[in-house]
Amino acid sequence: MQSALIPKCLLVIAKSARMLVQMCVDSRCEVVAIDCFADSDTRQMAKHTYQVPSLAWDDIQATVAVVREVHGLSELVYGSGLETYPETLICLEKGWRIIGNSAAIFQRVQDKRDFFAQLDYLSILHPPVVFTKPEYGFDWLLKAWRGEGGLGIRRCHNDEFVDGYWQRYIEGRSMSVLFAASHDGVELIGFNEQWTIKSEGGQSFLFAGIVSHAKVSRSIQTEIADWLDKLVNAYELRGLNSMDFMLCDGRCYVLEINARISASAQLYGKSLLLKHLQACQNSRDNRVELSAEPRAYQIVYAQKTVMIPERLIWPSWTVDRPNPGSIVATGEPICSIIATGKNSGQVLDNLHRQQRIVANLLETGL
Repeated sequence: MQSALIPKCLLVIAKSARMLVQMCVDSRCEVVAIDCFADSDTRQMAKHTYQVPSLAWDDIQATVAVVREVHGLSELVYGSGLETYPETLICLEKGWRIIGNSAAIFQRVQDKRDFFAQLDYLSILHPPVVFTKPEYGFDWLLKAWRGEGGLGIRRCHNDEFVDGYWQRYIEGRSMSVLFAASHDGVELIGFNEQWTIKSEGGQSFLFAGIVSHAKVSRSIQTEIADWLDKLVNAYELRGLNSMDFMLCDGRCYVLEINARISASAQLYGKSLLLKHLQACQNSRDNRVELSAEPRAYQIVYAQKTVMIPERLIWPSWTVDRPNPGSIVATGEPICSIIATGKNSGQVLDNLHRQQRIVANLLETGL
């Protein structure tokens, strides 16, 4: 029986909306999507998909009005991409019921000065951060005030000028934790290990993939849970969120909070939309089942300009599939891969094998 919390139809907005569309479909919720790619699998699953050049309010305002008029919707869920356009969320909030963090909360979490001051106030460890150019540059990373997916992060050199902030570079395991935040507190859903690549397009720390059910010690789990309790209370976070952190020599260093549904949500089963709705409405339901097996998600980036063959048959484990005839520029995402297995080692082996298969398919056009 479908939960009464799940609407008949939702609008989802994200730079790439495929994951959110899949979550809705898995929960038997019809969905209309606005995103920047309109990938073939997104279009197949959604009731209607509208492609926009960006998520800036000027670029989506007319489309949002069309969705309201044609589909009669009033509720929406948002995903990645609005970090760069917080004003869009403010405008959407005036006419739509947003299921997730409010525009004010989302914007406050993105305020780096406020965020790191809050971490200091709550005695939560993080890499050293400065907002004026450091004297010595090679142990520092330059980070944009607004961004997602590692875009714009690069090594700091003394002769560079940047409109952003500097964070000390730390070697270690790049981790994240997916959690549900409600009025009652925090529910940890899973720990994940993620990785970045240096892309052909000039990005040095571009998000490339993530594997679920990462092994962390009981003491680390307890520490992270305590930190999240403090942060959820401080920011009044709601719904599914994630927190990125580095694990180095047995110590955790918080990097940021993603105050929206993140990529790791697709690795924990088919009931995550319901989990998000429950947390936003402070309703608990034990029927929400989470996947116990590890899964991984990886983005395949173009190492050269690629034209997608007209008759390419995509393997079932590929997602974010571009439309036939599309041209993907160097450094841009071609598609993504989902891998499964009995343990994390097997998952990563399958991921590498599947990546080779995709490369061969694109090369041969089969």
